[in-house]
Amino acid sequence: MLAFFFSFIIALAAAYPNRGACTGNCWTKDPAVIKRASDGKYFRFGTGTGVPIITSDSIKGPWSEVGKALPNGSKINVNGVDSTNIWAPDVHLSGDTYYMYYVLSKLGTQNSEIGVATSKTLAPGSWTDHGSVGIPANSNYNRIDPNWIQIDGKQYLNFGSFWGDIYQVQLDGPLKVGSNTPHQIAYNETLNHREEGAFMYQHGNFYYLFFSSGIAGGYTKTYPPTGAEYHISVCRSSGGSGGFVDKEGKDCLKTGGTVVLASHGQVFGPGGQGVLTDKDLGPVLYYHYYPLATKQAGGSADGVNSNYKFSWNQLTFKDGWPVVSA
Repeated sequence: MLAFFFSFIIALAAAYPNRGACTGNCWTKDPAVIKRASDGKYFRFGTGTGVPIITSDSIKGPWSEVGKALPNGSKINVNGVDSTNIWAPDVHLSGDTYYMYYVLSKLGTQNSEIGVATSKTLAPGSWTDHGSVGIPANSNYNRIDPNWIQIDGKQYLNFGSFWGDIYQVQLDGPLKVGSNTPHQIAYNETLNHREEGAFMYQHGNFYYLFFSSGIAGGYTKTYPPTGAEYHISVCRSSGGSGGFVDKEGKDCLKTGGTVVLASHGQVFGPGGQGVLTDKDLGPVLYYHYYPLATKQAGGSADGVNSNYKFSWNQLTFKDGWPVVSA
């Protein structure tokens, strides 16, 4: 079964169009991209010390780092974790306020917390940290990779990685979960449940749940075997809070997921994705990837973030399902 899946991924690679252009500072891990409402400037946030803020007048660049969102770290205290080592930001605008959900976590453990910060402008020096959103600890899930979504006027966070994979919880308000109980929306029954990085996007009558599966890093010349690396998949639901299935109708709680983007050309292990609705380009899938040339030169077994690059592709919807285009 696994051999068939790997060969399927390899066969798909030949069908992908070229990635979108990126110039200037194209480093990123777990990107979050948003256009500022006041002037249309692009802001890119990512995993890294204090959450780097990288801006451009075009999604193609040139991109320039202008500072950090939380240079002094988070007020959250996670045992054994540097409070400035912040992961996987997720940024959106609600009213006149930008919200950034973020993570503090000890790699490979459930010792994690999701926090939130706010800004009126997205710029460095404008962010206020509000600390933890209050998702209760539970052995069934890991509190990382937050993603905000509004469904029928109610606010939710999708989150999770490995263990029970992806969960969703309703927010009492943009800063707190309150007494709401998380519920599972996606699960990979195989291997060690390699599924994370949820990003939900509404298009037409459906909510599309994009997620990353496979081995996320530690890439070296010989590791991992081709086909086992990160790739981006999707399921969809008409309600957004459950009932997600893939293109073949397979339940997303039972290893369902239609591959949207896998390794091709210099793009190795794409993941950490999000979707931006651009007024000129329409839906855009953005993501990080590991340059194949870096892997072939030996890579970095410790998964150094500086090796990852940012890219994007336009998305079209064919028969109700997202397809990457040039």
